[in-house]
Amino acid sequence: MINGDRGLSLSARGAIAALNLTLRPFGAVLPANRVGVAAARLGLAVACRSFFDPMLAHTPVDTRGPRRRLVGEWVGERPAPGNKLIYYLHGSGYVGCSPATHRGLVSELSRRLDRPAFALRYRLAPEHRFPAAHDDVLNGYLWLLANGYAASDIVVIGDSAGGHMALGLCIQLLGMGIERPCAMVGFSALVDSTWSLAAQRSTEIRDCFMSLGLGSRMTGLYTGTTQFDDPRLNVLDGVGPDLPPILLQAGGGEMLSADAEYFAAAQRAAGGHCDVHIYPGMFHVFQMAHRLLPESRAALSEVQRFIADVEARCDADHSDGGRVHGE
Repeated sequence: MINGDRGLSLSARGAIAALNLTLRPFGAVLPANRVGVAAARLGLAVACRSFFDPMLAHTPVDTRGPRRRLVGEWVGERPAPGNKLIYYLHGSGYVGCSPATHRGLVSELSRRLDRPAFALRYRLAPEHRFPAAHDDVLNGYLWLLANGYAASDIVVIGDSAGGHMALGLCIQLLGMGIERPCAMVGFSALVDSTWSLAAQRSTEIRDCFMSLGLGSRMTGLYTGTTQFDDPRLNVLDGVGPDLPPILLQAGGGEMLSADAEYFAAAQRAAGGHCDVHIYPGMFHVFQMAHRLLPESRAALSEVQRFIADVEARCDADHSDGGRVHGE
């Protein structure tokens, strides 16, 4: 776990000040209706695209998946079966963003991990409520398998709500008897969809990205208030040694750091593998700002190390005639 008294970079301090002056007050007044969602979508899209990241070539995908229509894009060249890839699930509270808003971050991950990425465009709330997005995520994974990509070659990465769905996908696959991906990485992943853990942390910090009310209102447009027992949402009940190795990263200045810490502790207690890295003072999905912030680049370097270590273990397991997901 990354902690300590190391001071924030000057650029990080500037980014936090800017968020405190823009996104947080903007979000605090948004109503939980279609007008509020439209405004949130615009604000999030502007924020995500404000870093002017260099982007790899992308190829749109709009086809029939195993269960329904599948929409997304390949970032980088589409790999041939047998090659490694990233399956990326973007965040933004189940109500906003798209592969286009996250293309800069996905491109950077593709470069660093030396593999293309398939970024899914899933259905958004409030037009589409639970389990629409989760069904799309499963459909995308099954489509990759149906097209010849091995589960052992897939790394699932998601941020915020996308991290929540990545965890839910791994748990759902386990219940279906379908091989899980090689590894899973979550940036500021939502774990507790009731926001109880975040509420406790919000008394200790002031999240510069969003208020507790905004987060719970927006995700509630997708989850509702009565379905939290579904294992795709209640991911804490799915911990165990059969999940793939997991890396969770969060900022020490955000409420969802509590979610990352709690899930990691539960997963380890259940005999599974989960690394958790909390970056002091940083904000929600700070990895997006990798061009500006040394803290973001350090986090992405940690992802590289984690995936390299996991794949080295997978190769060793395969050479022994088997594969172990947990530790």
